[in-house]
Amino acid sequence: MLSQTTPAPDKDMQRTTDYQQWSDWMDQHIWPQIQTMMFHDALFKLLDYARKLTGGFNGPIGWLIDVEYVVYQLTTIRKQCDSRRDVISLRRLLKEAKAKGLAPKIIDELSLKLNRCDHVCYMVNNYVAHTADPLRRPNLSQWDLQIVQVTEAQKAVCEVAVTLDRDLLQRKTPGAIIPVPQQNDIVQEFTSWVPQDRIQKLRDYWHTHRRTVNAWLHQS
Repeated sequence: MLSQTTPAPDKDMQRTTDYQQWSDWMDQHIWPQIQTMMFHDALFKLLDYARKLTGGFNGPIGWLIDVEYVVYQLTTIRKQCDSRRDVISLRRLLKEAKAKGLAPKIIDELSLKLNRCDHVCYMVNNYVAHTADPLRRPNLSQWDLQIVQVTEAQKAVCEVAVTLDRDLLQRKTPGAIIPVPQQNDIVQEFTSWVPQDRIQKLRDYWHTHRRTVNAWLHQS
């Protein structure tokens, strides 16, 4: 009697399937989350600069804006560092690719780079997503987060995504980390409360920040 066992799939066919799945993860989940995170970051920094120019939106409202920014940024960074099998993230993709024996040297380098997010993830796990119990965690560190640490983690996430796409999946990277917004001139939304003679400063700040972040595409 002939065996009814299905032949094992060809390795090249399986690799093609893996690449397609990982490409879908990048296009449908990872890059949209990263670009939204960085656009959100750019808007906050533009708003913060406008607050400094005008002295507006301080006090409780300023506190609310700052807290919302920190929570969104930290949780998005943490998402990309989650390695569980039931999530889609940069860390999970790297683990899956390594398990398939794909470019282990590159994957190890990218994993180390993603470790630059560890401090941010520690803060999220112990102070944002949960309230850590100091009795059960005697070595618990106090809340300590600087904007430079957030920026370092953002840059690590972006650089890992760029290198993974370009060198591992051999695809074209997005044209920009912070795309041009649909309304094009985002600064126009500030004209109702920022004096006209300071609008150009805001516009210059916005374009300089976008150029700085988008340059990460070529530094990876």
